[in-house]
Amino acid sequence: MSTESSPLLPKTGMRDPSIASLHPAEEKLQPVASVEIEDQAEAAVIHRAAEVLGDRSDALRWLGIPVRALDYATPISLLHDSKGREQVLSVLGRLEHGVL
Repeated sequence: MSTESSPLLPKTGMRDPSIASLHPAEEKLQPVASVEIEDQAEAAVIHRAAEVLGDRSDALRWLGIPVRALDYATPISLLHDSKGREQVLSVLGRLEHGVL
């Protein structure tokens, strides 16, 4: 499709209607899991989860799954305050020692 054949392209300012042109190669899309964590306390819990569960990928997956020991809350939803972080760390400790 050329720009001459589409009356909309000049109005949008797009030169090439292909999907590749919408996301230039130099712009890398980042996965949600790689979003930087600004809160050091939250980062510490995520680091601890990676230690207990084996790696960061497994930890991030676990953080998004409802956990029975947390009354079916997702661990990530509890990281916003110190009480929630303590609960998640407690569960991780029990997992590490085979209690859960």
